[in-house]
Amino acid sequence: MTAKPFIFCIISLSLPLLSGNASAQCGVALPGTDTARGTVFVDNNNDGILNPGDTGIANVSISNGCDVVLTDAEGRYEIDIAALQILFISQPTGYTVAVDQNNVPAFYYRHYPDGTPALIDGHAVQWRFPVVDATGPLPSAINFPLTQIIDASTQFDAHAFADTQARTDLDQDKLREDLITTLIGNPFSAEFGITVGDVVYDNLELYDRHKQMMSLMDMPQWYLPGNHDLNFESPDARFADETYKLHFGPTYYSFNYGKVHFVALNNVEYAGDGQQLDGGERYRGYIHDDQLYWLERDLAHVPTDHLIVIASHIPLVSEADDGSGSEPATGPQTANFAALLKILEPFEHIYGIAGHDTSNSWKVEVDHDHGWHGQPWIAHTLAEVRGNGWQTGLADARGVNDALMQDGNPNGYYLLRFNDVEVIPEFKPFPFGPDANQHMRITLDPLLTEHSDGSIHRGELQGNTNVVVNLFDGGVRDKVWMSLNKGDRQAMTYTVRSDPFMEQLYERLQGTDQAIGRPTRSAHIWELPLPSNLEPGVHRLEVFSEDEFGQQHHGHFSFEILP
Repeated sequence: MTAKPFIFCIISLSLPLLSGNASAQCGVALPGTDTARGTVFVDNNNDGILNPGDTGIANVSISNGCDVVLTDAEGRYEIDIAALQILFISQPTGYTVAVDQNNVPAFYYRHYPDGTPALIDGHAVQWRFPVVDATGPLPSAINFPLTQIIDASTQFDAHAFADTQARTDLDQDKLREDLITTLIGNPFSAEFGITVGDVVYDNLELYDRHKQMMSLMDMPQWYLPGNHDLNFESPDARFADETYKLHFGPTYYSFNYGKVHFVALNNVEYAGDGQQLDGGERYRGYIHDDQLYWLERDLAHVPTDHLIVIASHIPLVSEADDGSGSEPATGPQTANFAALLKILEPFEHIYGIAGHDTSNSWKVEVDHDHGWHGQPWIAHTLAEVRGNGWQTGLADARGVNDALMQDGNPNGYYLLRFNDVEVIPEFKPFPFGPDANQHMRITLDPLLTEHSDGSIHRGELQGNTNVVVNLFDGGVRDKVWMSLNKGDRQAMTYTVRSDPFMEQLYERLQGTDQAIGRPTRSAHIWELPLPSNLEPGVHRLEVFSEDEFGQQHHGHFSFEILP
C-alpha cells in the first residue's frame, strides 16, 4: 500500500491549563481532568481536515491510556483526559490511519500542556535528549482522518523487526545496508512493519535518522519501546520514555488489520536513575497495572474469534530449549505473565512476538504448563535485526559485520503471513554472507582432520562424527531429515547444545576487533551420526526440514574424505 502523508486536524480553543500526573493511574480521578472531543472520519479528499460531507466512522476505539470509548454513529467521541496523558485511536479493520513524512502512524495526540516536567517529585531532571514540548490548552476538537482500504482482505503480509538497535552513525550505516536497502520500495508488498523495541541503543539522538531510513520501505512503521530506548536520567518509570513519546507517541496501544488485533505493550519496568528493583535489577520485564487495566477494556471491543497478536520488547515467557532438555535454559521474561494470560482467556487465537535477547531465538508453546488452558499458542522470541551486535563477527566486502547471534542464528527480519486467524512467521536472513538466503547451516562435529594445505571440509574422518544442523529460528516441534549420498532420508535427533560452527568461530575471533559473544546453547539444533566406514572420496549431504507452521526448507553440504 502507498502511505498517505499525515495532516492532523485540530480546531483550537483556549481552555484553562491542565495539570496532572505522568502516570495514568487508571481507575483514580486525576486533578485537572478535561474532556477531549472529536470525530473519526473517512478523509475523502486526503487533506486531513474534517470537511462537510466527510463520513464519520462508528464503533472505533478511542483511549486515554486507561479508559476506552467507542465513536457513535456519526464517528464522534468524548473521553476524559488529564495532562501528560496521550489520546490515541485503535485503527479499525478496513481503514488505515494517516502517517507522517517518515511513515510513522499518526494515531495519537499528546496532551502535554506544559511539556515534559523538569522537576519530578522534587527531583530536578536535566534531560539529555529532547523531550515533549508544551502543547498548550486542550484543543476543542481532536479529529482522526482515516483512509478506507479498497478490497480489504483477511489475507495480508507484514514485517516484524526485533532490535534494530544502532548506537552510532556507523551502526546506522550497517542497519541501512542490511535491512533498509533490502526492503526499499516494499518488495514483499507488506501492509506495515512493526519494530518490537530497542529502536536504537541508548543514543536517542539517532531517532530522526532512523525514521528517515525506515521510511524508504514505503510502508507504515509501528514501534514500541525497549530498554535501550529509555531516558535513563528519569527518576522512575513514569517519565522513562519521554523521548520515545516525542517521536512515536504512546508506549502501548492497539490497531486492527484484517481479522487480527495487534496489541503493542511496554513491558520494560525501569527502576529509575541510580535505583534498583527488588531483585537488584535496573529494569525487568513487567506489564504495569495501568496497561492491564487498559488492555482489558481494549479487548472488550474485539470479537473473540479474532487473532490477538501481542507485541512486546522483553519476551513474555522464554525457555531456550522449550523444556525438552535435561537442564532447561531460560532467558529474560515477563514477571506478571500470568496476569496477561487471565485477560486473554476469552480468546482462542493468540500469537506473541518479542525481541530483547541478543543470544537466542526461540518459540515457546504456551499451554497448561504455563497456566493457560485454552488452545496452545506460540510466544515467539524473534531473531534480531542487529544479531549479536553491529560491531561483532566477520566483516564482508561492504564493511558490514555478519553479527551472528550466540545460538548460531544469523541476523535478519521476518515476513508475517496472515490468513484469517492463522499466521506463518518466515525468518529471512540478510542477503549477504555465507548464510544469505539460507534457512539452515550444516556442520560436521568434529571437523575432518585438516590437510597440510589448510583444507576446507577435506581430510580424514574422525571417530564419532555427527552431522549437526542449525535450523534457523527453529524449535523442538520442527522435524529434520538427512539424506547421505542420495540415500533414504533419516530422521535427525533434536538436541539442545551450542552450535559447533559458533564454537569454532568464537575461538578463531578471540582477541580481535570482530570477536563474538561466547556461544550459548541453541534451541534449534539437530544431529545424526555419520557412518564410520565411509569410503574416501567426495560425499553429499541433503537436509530437509518442516517447521511447526508447515514451512519446508532444503539444505546441502559436501565434504571429501582423503585415503
